[in-house]
Amino acid sequence: MNNLNKVLSMRGSPAKRKGINSRPVSLKTRALFGAAGLIFSADQAFKSRMDSVPDQDLPTEPEGPAGEFVRFTRYRNRGFALGRMKEHEAIVKGTGVLGTGMVLMALIRSISKREGLIKQAGLSLVFGGALSNVFDRFTRGYVVDYIIIKKGPLRKLIINIGDAAIFVGSLLYAAASLIFGDRK
Repeated sequence: MNNLNKVLSMRGSPAKRKGINSRPVSLKTRALFGAAGLIFSADQAFKSRMDSVPDQDLPTEPEGPAGEFVRFTRYRNRGFALGRMKEHEAIVKGTGVLGTGMVLMALIRSISKREGLIKQAGLSLVFGGALSNVFDRFTRGYVVDYIIIKKGPLRKLIINIGDAAIFVGSLLYAAASLIFGDRK
């Protein structure tokens, strides 16, 4: 009974009870992972909605100014971008998991080294988008793409929110790396 009383009387987190020094998670770190979660959640909500729309109701155009630039449809992509390597499911899934894991590790490293916020935001966007697409591959067997871009150099591509987040996040990270280099 003596040991039980000793354990029950200890205060603080389990990490502190084990003698591990831990620092509280910063608001910035919470925001970065929250942004990734928001990208994941929004993309999954749209994918679920678009995956349930009857074929005869697609494609459809949004009302207002957005209708000039995008159209909604559904494409079940079993491969990489543009459907490449769709016949190699294991390679596509494995590469997705590996890439998503590497982005997560890069984000954690960037946070722990206190790199610049723009780099971290870029990695956060890439992580959220990649996680959503990998989740699709394992739960649906394909990635649901649903936005057709009608104008500009990307016209006729079919993408989703996750893809857009990966693209924008990559641009942010690259720009910050070029402009700021290794400075914090």
